[in-house]
Amino acid sequence: MVLLPHSSMFGNMIVPLAFCRTILQPEINKCTSIYASGLTSSGVYPIWLKERFQFTYVYCDMDLVSTQKGWTTIQRRMNGEVNFERWWDDYVRGFGNPSSEYWLGLENIRRLSRQTAYANNGLGAIYTQDPEVAFNLEDWDGVKAFVQYTNFRLNSKAPKYFLNVNGLNEASNFSISLIYMSEFSTPDRDNDYQDRHCASDHKSGWWFHYCDEANLNGPYPKYKQEMTRKNIYWHRWHTVNPSNTALRFVSMELYHGMVEP
Repeated sequence: MVLLPHSSMFGNMIVPLAFCRTILQPEINKCTSIYASGLTSSGVYPIWLKERFQFTYVYCDMDLVSTQKGWTTIQRRMNGEVNFERWWDDYVRGFGNPSSEYWLGLENIRRLSRQTAYANNGLGAIYTQDPEVAFNLEDWDGVKAFVQYTNFRLNSKAPKYFLNVNGLNEASNFSISLIYMSEFSTPDRDNDYQDRHCASDHKSGWWFHYCDEANLNGPYPKYKQEMTRKNIYWHRWHTVNPSNTALRFVSMELYHGMVEP
């Protein structure tokens, strides 16, 4: 066994030496690469962040219901153990534990979204390709929904981590665009486009294009609680479950294609 150090918020981890030899390589920079290497079980893995020139730990979802395998989880809520009512600096750095609940951090998410794959247009031209993003939602009644978009891009810190999500994938079983073209806000940093301070009202950091359309970082709901805008929230959930039961599990995950130039 070896102690694998790295400088993110997750600290050090002890991992088998054979594991290090298998995936601790700079080309292993996404969960797609880990899946392709033969490690096909969901779990916590180190991936290489090119811009930071270091490894960081993420939860790789190898079981997502999708034709693509190897999704990099950038946000996950499942039990309420981690407090998401945090200020700007925490949301930039990241917090939590990738084996349970966590937020990967705006800077890490930005870097991941820039680790673009490359694709061929069929005419010999190579172009960069943004990752896809999937939102996985499950309420306390066990009702699930899956929303996938073909393009996810998080811009630099200067424009306040401006997010652009577009291209609803036909694989989605619930469609509504809720966070497109928004700047990130926290209770101590108001960057939304509304007269009110959405992040302060909703006690979390999020891309608030409008205050009351989506917030997967809101306070964790109690068992069987009805969904409200004061907890983890996704607009029009009642069209999926008429009982409008609160969400007990949510995650955001990125998928990078495997084609390289």
